[in-house]
Amino acid sequence: MIKYIRDKTKYLHPCKAEFIFFDKGGTLSKPVLKRPDKGFPEYKKIMDILGAEGDPLKFGKIISLRDKNYKKWGMETWTELSEEERCTRFLFPDFPEDVVIANAQELTLLFSHSKGVRELRAEALGVVKSLHKKGYPLGVISNTVSTVLVPGELAEAGLTPYVQTLVMSSINGIRKPDPEMFLEAATTAGVEPSLCVYIGDQPNRDVEGPRRAGYGLNIILKTSNYPDSQELSDLQTPDIIIDHLEELNELFPSKGGE
Repeated sequence: MIKYIRDKTKYLHPCKAEFIFFDKGGTLSKPVLKRPDKGFPEYKKIMDILGAEGDPLKFGKIISLRDKNYKKWGMETWTELSEEERCTRFLFPDFPEDVVIANAQELTLLFSHSKGVRELRAEALGVVKSLHKKGYPLGVISNTVSTVLVPGELAEAGLTPYVQTLVMSSINGIRKPDPEMFLEAATTAGVEPSLCVYIGDQPNRDVEGPRRAGYGLNIILKTSNYPDSQELSDLQTPDIIIDHLEELNELFPSKGGE
């Protein structure tokens, strides 16, 4: 069900939108599905690369704790380190730096995959194709520690042909909700922020960021991440909440007036 949260007169009407940006993880993709093997094969491969010994699952718990510390630091500073810096400073500081740097991209991918599988929402490709057919240019703005994970997932899902602009924290060194992420996306797309739409699933990064950047419309896909019991600030209160991505087809009419 589409739920309008804010006064409709205070935000961009969908038919006037010139560019629609999506969040990737949690929005176009489902939340990570945990694996029964708890990431054992990936942890073992990481240990082999680094020359580490011991129980892969115990090793994984240590690395996961370090990753939590990194995420906390990243949210506090709105900073994303390069794969090399993240691996050497946070995840694997007790291993030879030259080995870690040389294998940083693979180590990052292996650790990401150890957490579980991110599957595209069943309706996502159809909705993206529909919006594209209606004349809306589309893009993705993503917090990601990897330079290749999101592009690979988009390609595997068949979304790449429809994504005109891709902005990733792993490339520009900043994280949502930093408004610079959203301003960069608008600039790259050649569109004024006030004519941009952002669709995400977490108000603390997917509403606050685009609102600070002056985006015209902020839409939240309500998932298990939505803080129902929490009173949101004005900066984090979305304009519209949807329960299903297919409701975007109802919100956004054809640009050609069909």
